[in-house]
Amino acid sequence: MMVRSFSSLFAFCFFSIGPGLHAQTQVDTLKKSDSLFLRIVIPGTDTVLTSLSRHRIGASTLSTAKAFVNDKEVKVYPSGAFVGLVSLAVGPNPLRILVKSETGDSLARDIVFVRSEPPKTSPKDTLTIDSIMMEPSQDMWLNKDDILEVRFKGSPGYEATFDIEDVESGIPMRELSLREAGGLAGIYVGRYKTQERNETRGVPVEFRLRKSFWSSEVAYSRGKLWILPDSLPRVAEVVGRRPFLNAGLGTDRLGGAKLGYIPAGVLVTITGKVAQQYRIRLSESMEGWLPQEFARLLPPDTPIPHSLAGSILATGNDSVDIVTVSLAQKLPFTSDQQVNPNAILVDVYGATSNTNWITHHLSARGIESVKWNQVSADQYRLTITLKHRQHWGYDIDYNGGANLRIRIRRPPVLFSRDSVFAGLTVVVDAGHGGDNNGALGATGIREMELTLSAARHLDSLLTAKGARVVMTRVGDEGPTMTERTEKAVSSGAQILVSIHCNSTGEQADPLSVQGTSTYYRYVGFKPLANIMYDKMLELGLKQFGVVGSFNFALNAPTQLPTVLVETAFLSHPEDEMLLIDGAFRQKIAQQVVKGLEDFFRTYGEIKDNVPPSESVGGKSK
Repeated sequence: MMVRSFSSLFAFCFFSIGPGLHAQTQVDTLKKSDSLFLRIVIPGTDTVLTSLSRHRIGASTLSTAKAFVNDKEVKVYPSGAFVGLVSLAVGPNPLRILVKSETGDSLARDIVFVRSEPPKTSPKDTLTIDSIMMEPSQDMWLNKDDILEVRFKGSPGYEATFDIEDVESGIPMRELSLREAGGLAGIYVGRYKTQERNETRGVPVEFRLRKSFWSSEVAYSRGKLWILPDSLPRVAEVVGRRPFLNAGLGTDRLGGAKLGYIPAGVLVTITGKVAQQYRIRLSESMEGWLPQEFARLLPPDTPIPHSLAGSILATGNDSVDIVTVSLAQKLPFTSDQQVNPNAILVDVYGATSNTNWITHHLSARGIESVKWNQVSADQYRLTITLKHRQHWGYDIDYNGGANLRIRIRRPPVLFSRDSVFAGLTVVVDAGHGGDNNGALGATGIREMELTLSAARHLDSLLTAKGARVVMTRVGDEGPTMTERTEKAVSSGAQILVSIHCNSTGEQADPLSVQGTSTYYRYVGFKPLANIMYDKMLELGLKQFGVVGSFNFALNAPTQLPTVLVETAFLSHPEDEMLLIDGAFRQKIAQQVVKGLEDFFRTYGEIKDNVPPSESVGGKSK
């Protein structure tokens, strides 16, 4: 038996996925190798610092070789991929990955996972305040009647208080029970409601843990406070590209839940700030959060934005229906979709009704009715009920001055049942690109290459059927989500499909989940996701589900139906084998085309012998 170290054979063992090499070529190159190799894709380094209790492994070798993770044999799939999940104790966890060929040659590589210690109860005999768990950790602007919640971790069983300089001292704190604190002792919490007389600028919270009159420990929060009852609320103008309102301060890899997008020029009322987000008052019972980059503060004496909502006009042109509401200022709004019957709800904040008539022209032929109601003193709601069976998108902006305009797409007019794509435009998005590889398979294949390959197949098939196709990327470039969205919306397309490959997280068992799924954001676009899911299941893939309210940037536009197709799990070796097969990617594209055909035939407006140039039926200008 010959044992060779991984490092000495690095140039031989490693193959890169170059920008000019297509996905199938890369896999074919790997399969042709008849010499033993070991490629470890996950983890990406020999030393991994983590807080996780387990971590997945993804690697590949010769399909005829055997693979061992810490002396335990794992299955090698026909692609050469093998995966695993290792449990990690606190501290160093050495791991050896070994592969053996049929001829007795071996390759090994050593990896060390270093798992950090989880938080532990601080010692009682030594008075301490632990800086790793202390809130507020970010700067905050507060107004009168705001609730400030603070906490820290320290030695258990003592008296804890906090001070706010120039505001209040000795505010009591309570030690949480073990149940409340997840088994940790010494977690102290406190609360203070700001008052009209309070004012301070840029001070930390001072925490004090007292053992006796002569013995106490003091610490200061990293986040600083501004209590500004005389300076808030403050008015700002919304600026930037595709500004949006967040629903709260929560976040994840997709950025946290959004209330919606609003156009530049809208005036908003700022009532506070946490870190880099302004708290925006929308109504008596609702607030949103505007990232600082989208706000331009106006002079302190700028009046709080408010307007009477005047008359409503529903009209239309050759392609869209238009509802206009007269306002005196550009106010923030949110929108939503309803089904059964299909309707669009638009809430305008800071508006009070003075709507004494609603004019409905016959040219607004896709609108059944328009009504308004005053949800609260400063929340004015429009309900636009549609005639058609499917939402085809809408755009909300301010037309010229401060008149709110909602442009609503009608169903596209199809040239014929046999040629549904003639005259239509479809946006095809190949997920990831540029510096963003996306998911990685155990063979080393990159999601960005697979999605581009499938997208190119889709482009060819749709073009052959008479569609105009807009690709958000055509090579290894990596346009931003904002650039992709703007390209899609400005194209006048009737539909958007984004192609991706799924993957489990670092601490999930890669063999525990596989299959296909589709994603939508708005309930009115769910039928598209349902149809596409059914078509993907016809490929024999396992079910992962149809996922709604998905906070993905390309599911966010209201202007056209969108669907994200997670073709299969690149982290699962069986799914990966399908995805690296060029013929299977061709089948994916064929199924997407069938899904689009079914969707257009089901919900589009069929008018035989209509010239293709007149069949777009929804391009709004």
